[in-house]
Amino acid sequence: MNPIDELRAARPAHLGDGPVDEETRRAELAHAMAQGRPARRRRNLRPVWGLSLAGAAAAVTAFAVLTAGTGGGTAPRAPSQAFTQPKVTETVKLSAQEVLLVAASRAERQPATSGEFWHTETLARTLFTAPGGYVMATEQRDEMWVSNNGQWSRSQYLGAEPATDEDRAKWAAAGSPAEIQQTVPGKGVGRLVPIAANKPYTDHHAGKEAFWLGRNVTLADLASLPEDEAGLKAWLLKYYEGKDTEGDRPMAEDAWLFRVSAGLITDMPVSARVRGAAFRMLAALPSVTSVGGVTDSQGRQGTAIAMETEAKANNADTAQGVLQDRLIIDEESGRALGRESVVVKPGGLQVGLEPGTVWSSTAILEAGWTDTRKR
Repeated sequence: MNPIDELRAARPAHLGDGPVDEETRRAELAHAMAQGRPARRRRNLRPVWGLSLAGAAAAVTAFAVLTAGTGGGTAPRAPSQAFTQPKVTETVKLSAQEVLLVAASRAERQPATSGEFWHTETLARTLFTAPGGYVMATEQRDEMWVSNNGQWSRSQYLGAEPATDEDRAKWAAAGSPAEIQQTVPGKGVGRLVPIAANKPYTDHHAGKEAFWLGRNVTLADLASLPEDEAGLKAWLLKYYEGKDTEGDRPMAEDAWLFRVSAGLITDMPVSARVRGAAFRMLAALPSVTSVGGVTDSQGRQGTAIAMETEAKANNADTAQGVLQDRLIIDEESGRALGRESVVVKPGGLQVGLEPGTVWSSTAILEAGWTDTRKR
């Protein structure tokens, strides 16, 4: 089935057959955010790998590539040469709603799997500014195994390096320091960031609440989620209080649902029908926009949808920026590739970064059931 026919089949009846809002169709925000991995706190037991960053900052746009043999051109050739009609590739940009409905249809086709542990592996990359004005990029790999008997994690800081060749030259001019004092706008210098990687760190928690959906939830909670978009939305909104999932900053309902439910799509052990319902719920949010075809931090091609959010300022003296929370998915399978936070307007921790810079990203390397875990 081609994407257009699939859209017709996937489109919920309540949306009707009218045209997609042109404001959404025109939205091509080239710059944005995928929220960085939050610090683990005992009050909010979200796993380090939870791309519900509060889960991914981030959003699914789509390009449907339709190939037809209707191209043209008559290159000079000898009379005896066979002429091969060249193919013409037409690229059609779909709206965020169209992308999400196709992803929902394909996600729902994924076969059910099982195992003793739900296992995820992610690779996070974050930029920070050094006192010398150059930008460094840090990387960290995280794995998590969750069962009814608890959760096990394995994390490793992979080191830091200059973000660009220009930053490398500035770092070298500063003496190629082995540790870099991170600059925190409005607060001065922050923690020391080492260049070298650390050894892996392992941890274990016996508690069953290992996931975050506006509150701490268990495997059993995820298994009982509603499998239709209206029921899922109502279940989630029971825990919406008009503010961000971190702190007391006001947050609109659309942005809150986008942030919280992204984990259902990216890295939580939910059924194919629940994942499809999450896609359809996001498709109905008017603030979701289409980014287009993107390449994630691992070089994988995907499509992205996004929503703008305010970047947290550090204090009253720091300018508040704007980030785009972006969710990248593989349209063919309906699986998520990861989240990104892209700078729209520099502010707070993003001061000094150009608009369009991917400030933080989390790539999903693996998410599925297994019967084994690393010791």
